[in-house]
Amino acid sequence: MFLDYAAITHPGKVRKNNEDAYLLSALDGEEPIINGPAQSLIVGDSGLLVAVADGMGGAAAGEVASHEGLAAVSLFLFGHWGCLAPPRAKEVELIKAMATAVEKASDAVLRYSDDDRTARGMGSTLTAAVIWNGCAYLAQIGDSRAYLLRRGTLHQITVDQTLVNDLVAQGTLTREQARTHPQRNMITQALGSPQPLQVALSRLTLRRGDRLLCCSDGLHGELADSVIQDLLNRGLNPKRSLDLLVDAALAHGGRDNITGVLLSLNDPCLPLPPERMTLDLVHPEPHPPSGGPWERFRKFFGGGTP
Repeated sequence: MFLDYAAITHPGKVRKNNEDAYLLSALDGEEPIINGPAQSLIVGDSGLLVAVADGMGGAAAGEVASHEGLAAVSLFLFGHWGCLAPPRAKEVELIKAMATAVEKASDAVLRYSDDDRTARGMGSTLTAAVIWNGCAYLAQIGDSRAYLLRRGTLHQITVDQTLVNDLVAQGTLTREQARTHPQRNMITQALGSPQPLQVALSRLTLRRGDRLLCCSDGLHGELADSVIQDLLNRGLNPKRSLDLLVDAALAHGGRDNITGVLLSLNDPCLPLPPERMTLDLVHPEPHPPSGGPWERFRKFFGGGTP
């Protein structure tokens, strides 16, 4: 599959450390790119892994968590999918491998935290996509996001795993209240949590001309979706588009680390998007963990009511 891409990470204007990280891996045994310069990638039978992580923790622990999590996901997917995937592999095998890879990554972060006292409590979000067989297979933990731009319209295709989203689903908050809630950035799921993970999995059928953006909340937290849509619609290449997105996030405050990976999917083998807007998105509801949102918040963060 032919695609053009760009990736960028920036510390922002306030934070001293950059705890974000991105990864690209062709899953064919080549060394994955983690926060490295862009280079040509050939998407073969095994597909392409794209992921963004936002670490958290004291000192440099957040930076370690995001890198460790991404490396563990890439290593597991190569060993249990990339080097085994036959030309007629089944998508159920990929979905299972992705779910297990996220769990293994969480275990890796937790082990590191247990071994290093200075890294206790570190964790990371994860938004990962495997581009394979004309589809994007996504795994989500936390509040980094994946967006799709199709026919000029931007769609958020992941769901934030946050306290306020739980409260909205429960009917306690409205969407408008959630946007300005003081705890809107409190995540309920993270790599490195001792609690069982709730991995959100989905599949998106890709169309020619699609643009897929994976980003941390340092970008989408500063920019309204309408601004992201406008900047992606300017007909620029992925690198220039990402540069504009980061510049806009910095202009709006740049209060967090900013990371994004943008894929432009113009392969003639992909079908054209239908005239009527459809997403072809399969997003089954994950089995919820026990307890309400406040209980899950207290379990994860080990504290009282925020």
